[in-house]
Parts: sequence; structure tokens; C-alpha cells
Amino acid sequence: MNNISLHRLIVSDWRRQKWLALLLLACMASALTVVHFAHLNRQLTIAQDGLYQQRDQLDIEWRNLLLEQRALSEHSRVEDIARSRLQMVRPAGEQDIAVTVR
Repeated sequence: MNNISLHRLIVSDWRRQKWLALLLLACMASALTVVHFAHLNRQLTIAQDGLYQQRDQLDIEWRNLLLEQRALSEHSRVEDIARSRLQMVRPAGEQDIAVTVR
């Protein structure tokens, strides 16, 4: 049997192979970092797609509201409602009153 103890053998082997072990740990850490950031990228892409869909839906709703506003504010429609529901008539020239602020 050799006089070299197991402890000394492990320490001497560690000294020779420590760069290999360090590189292995760095490679594993790098791989885990890549996986983590790929996952974050996927989550952000999904969230961005959801926001794009929400933006498109709000844009469609906005356009529909603009169309509705234009239809409701048409002069002929307002005039018809004023005549039929409110019994309003257009004043004649002598009925016009000018209001001024001092």
C-alpha cells in the first residue's frame, strides 16, 4: 500500500481539475440563465400580444363610438327631434333676441 492518504489524493486531484470543475459550474450557470431569460421573454411576448389585442379592441370600440356620435349629432336628426318631441320651431326674424355681456 502507498503512504499517500486519500485526503491528499483528493486535494491533489482537485488542484489539477479545479479549472475543469469551475468551467463546468460556469457552463451550468450560463445554461440556467439562458433558460430563465428565454422564459421571461416568452412571458413578455405573451403579455405584449394580449396588450396588442386589447389595443385593437379599444380602437374598434373608439371607431364605433365616433360613428355613433356622428350619427346622433347630424343636423337633420337633431332638428327632427326638436320639432317632434320638444315642439320647437325656428324663430322668425322679429323673434330673434341678441344677448350681450358687458
